[in-house]
Amino acid sequence: MQKFFFSIVASALLMPAAHGQPAPADLHALFNTAWEWSVAFQATEGRRLEAAASRVQADALIAGPPTLGLLHRDDRWTEKRGLRESEVQLGVPVWMPGQRAARGDLADAQAAEAEAGAALARLNVAAEVRERVWQLVAAEGEHDVLRRRAEIAASLRDDVRRRVSAGDLARTDLLLAQQDYLAAQGLLADSESRLVDARARLLQATGVSALPLRYDEAAAAAAVGDPAASVPTHPRLEAAQRAVLRSERQVGYLRKSRRDPPEVGVLYRNDRAGGGMPSDQTIGLFVKIPFATDARNLPRETAAQTELMTARAELDRTERIVRAEIDAAQAALSLAGQQLKLTEERSATLSERAALLRKTFNAGEIGLPEVLRAQNQALEAESDLARQRARRGIATANLNQALGVLP
Repeated sequence: MQKFFFSIVASALLMPAAHGQPAPADLHALFNTAWEWSVAFQATEGRRLEAAASRVQADALIAGPPTLGLLHRDDRWTEKRGLRESEVQLGVPVWMPGQRAARGDLADAQAAEAEAGAALARLNVAAEVRERVWQLVAAEGEHDVLRRRAEIAASLRDDVRRRVSAGDLARTDLLLAQQDYLAAQGLLADSESRLVDARARLLQATGVSALPLRYDEAAAAAAVGDPAASVPTHPRLEAAQRAVLRSERQVGYLRKSRRDPPEVGVLYRNDRAGGGMPSDQTIGLFVKIPFATDARNLPRETAAQTELMTARAELDRTERIVRAEIDAAQAALSLAGQQLKLTEERSATLSERAALLRKTFNAGEIGLPEVLRAQNQALEAESDLARQRARRGIATANLNQALGVLP
């Protein structure tokens, strides 16, 4: 009873958070709420900004920031003949042939990778939401059955108490009924604790501790026919493909950038010879051409090639994983449907048997132990049925998850 009391207190403490936000209309609305709550949402926005910044760099007319050079020298500390030389240089780096186009292609690939990463992050959040929802569904289903078991045990105990008072049953029957009632209360307390924990987990993931009004999912249409048709658009495959494309574009950009961009500019120079001679003012052009060296290029190109090979290997691995997950999810859904049908038949049979034995007990034809045994078997089968329905629901959700379908 003490454990039951603490469970009630924990549920009461969680209640304000549960009522802080109303229950969403459906699973899609709950998923959107969870997505806005997630850290991944902020991270994907940051990656989009990074891709946009990369596009700004690719669209620039010059290959880098302008440079300003200043030079001044005189002989005031040496010969003191009034010699003065001053020079101002303004230079800009320029794109090498094909370099700007390669940089633009890389920026496009980075933007596509950022969008694919956002889709994959949404799918990962959907997996967590689905898991937490069906954990709560299973906990609520079990709790409802155990609450009914406690009510039935209380009703039977009261019925036995009246019959003991009337002299129809022995006091040992009352003690047995009381023992069964206390056992039902203990199971209900354990269920209450699991229910509070499941609500807390849903609250942590979504900001809402109540189930949506509609949370059942239908299996994706691709699951009925050929599921291979849905694989190419799977967010995980899309993210892996975009990573390969971005790595290829990175290699291409480095091949066009084997040397730093050349710099062109203008300079203004003022020379004063001293000794009363007039100053000379000149304006000129300059070009700076960096040279390509292996010390600069080899580490960058090798790292890019390694990243490309890794991305291609990851794409192959992802294709195998996605296919295996779809096959496993389809098999699990089929098996869960079969198990649910068998559990429904078993529960219906045991419930009918328990009802008949209760009537027989009320007529005084059988003893209490047999009634309790049949009643508890029926209620345990009903608990199994609630859990199996939850397993059927999560199997459908897992199939949609494996197919890359969002709630």
